[in-house]
Amino acid sequence: MSDSPKRIFVSIAVSKPDGGLSALPGVIKASERMAAWAEANEYIPLLINDKVFPEVTTELLRNEISKVIEEVTSRAVLRRLVIFFAGHGAALGIDDQSWMLSNWDKRPTEAVKVSSLQRMLEYYGPEQVTIIGDACQEFSAKFIEVVGSPVLDKPDEERRDYELDRFFPVDAGSQAFMIKASGQEDAFCLFTEVMLDALEGDAPEKYFETIDGSRHVTSQTLAMYLKDNLAIEAGKYGVRMDPRPRPGFYTDRIYYSLPEPSMAASSKPPRARGLARDRLIQSTDLDEGRSPVGRTVPRVMLTARSEQTLVGSLAEALEDKRLENERDYAAAADADVRDHFETGCGICFTGAAISEVRVSRGSLTRDFLPPNWYRLKLSNDLDPLLWADTVVELADGNFSSACIVQNFITAMHVFENGSTNVLHRKLFAPVDEGRDIIALLGRMQAGLLTEGEIVDAAAFLRWGKHEVITVGAVASQFYDSIRDTESLRSIAAFYAQNSQPIPLDIVLFGGGRLFFRDGVLYADVPATPEREARSEVERERNYTFRATKEVVNHPVAGRVPWMRQAWGAIETADCHESAEEWRALALSALPYLGAGPFSLVKREGRDALLALAGIASSRKNILSFEATE
Repeated sequence: MSDSPKRIFVSIAVSKPDGGLSALPGVIKASERMAAWAEANEYIPLLINDKVFPEVTTELLRNEISKVIEEVTSRAVLRRLVIFFAGHGAALGIDDQSWMLSNWDKRPTEAVKVSSLQRMLEYYGPEQVTIIGDACQEFSAKFIEVVGSPVLDKPDEERRDYELDRFFPVDAGSQAFMIKASGQEDAFCLFTEVMLDALEGDAPEKYFETIDGSRHVTSQTLAMYLKDNLAIEAGKYGVRMDPRPRPGFYTDRIYYSLPEPSMAASSKPPRARGLARDRLIQSTDLDEGRSPVGRTVPRVMLTARSEQTLVGSLAEALEDKRLENERDYAAAADADVRDHFETGCGICFTGAAISEVRVSRGSLTRDFLPPNWYRLKLSNDLDPLLWADTVVELADGNFSSACIVQNFITAMHVFENGSTNVLHRKLFAPVDEGRDIIALLGRMQAGLLTEGEIVDAAAFLRWGKHEVITVGAVASQFYDSIRDTESLRSIAAFYAQNSQPIPLDIVLFGGGRLFFRDGVLYADVPATPEREARSEVERERNYTFRATKEVVNHPVAGRVPWMRQAWGAIETADCHESAEEWRALALSALPYLGAGPFSLVKREGRDALLALAGIASSRKNILSFEATE
């Protein structure tokens, strides 16, 4: 390697967050040890934790990370950027993970929204990004208000794709564990220590890959090691951790190389430094406990203690939550929804009580219809590209939104907790069509949906008369999480080829560039090359991986994001200067975002949501509801 490193390792830990969360002393040790490993392996290490600083805030992270990136990019291409976090975390949807910072309970933006950070980094030019999160992905009511932040500001640069590795100890809805201190042994984070064993070369031979005659731990073998060993080590403590590593590097895949025998004992003392100041690692004596291959940090003996508390009750509580979630979505699937309206589109409401509904365009009527079924008359019944946003006042005073699309029936089900489910079904679809999709959403929100099922859902989206337009927004969340912009653009092109407007969420996540004209959003979508199929379902449907043509100036469905997770993409979306007015309106509504998988805004955000949807706050285009069924 050159004398001037082109790789950065940001090691973050929050051990004492506010909001009544438990203290996690072991995360300080985790961040220090990872920073020490980075220093020894010729990364520029940046150590940020609440032992070094009084608080870890978005402003602190923004300033420190921006400086060290600028230091590298001013002289060279940023080859690799690693972001490590240890602390409390939450999952608010599929791959919608947030890491809690010191003041997360005081301000809803004081959390790292991982998917938003990944998108923002595309504007900073790294060739590779690694995200490592030693944190829970807990579904919990205490995190309902969390909005999160991409941390970094959007620079005046063009976005560039990068290779992405992601290593997490658990999937959505699950908990990661810190092993408490005992006697002379400090608290430590189990996932970090298992990962360090591989990164320091203390892994069996089968986890090394031969490249150019030398033996290396690579993205793929590190993922294999975690999958094979984390669950075993966690089981020693009576806990369950099923890791979800996603290796994505395909050029430089190396994290650790076995040293030559003559070099094994030569290792300089590790030191983590930031751009503005040097920060010495002050944990245990790092010269003790080295393995024969020359570890940077001493090995922690991962042996369970008899007094360690078992956590079976936590697993039972999580299973109860999952079952409750699936029951809720089953109720939505059984709701009675109309299969057509004379005008070619409309909306049906079921579930908990609703007060009023407003529409951005067209005329909403319910003459000669059962309660809570409403037809929408747009300017041209024969134009499949037309749509209108609706804003619905719920009984609790909050507001939900949905997009009504020509030739589709929009079905909104309101749950007792105030969250909603929205489904778009084609006209004259069978009564049971869409139930599988609602079940899919239920499993997704319960943390039960696998990557393969999401990939296959995207394939089914393109399957003839079984199109359910909502699935495009669902599938785009997964593609966003792994930054597969080509698949996002392929889905967008599919809608354009079928004379349908592109759901806004797909464009926000990176499926194209937004333009704003006459109160309506349009998108340019780049062409995509052919790629390899990723599943048997895809392989049987070549349109899921074949090349797509460029799309220019195509209508986008909605001015309001369809699903909650897409709100986090507003700040990072590729917007032409004409769409900056729209972006400002959307960011004004963002602080009022409520809970649930689909867009919901708290009562305080009523005017901001109406402005974003392009609906006047007067009583024009408003209908009141008499009852719900």
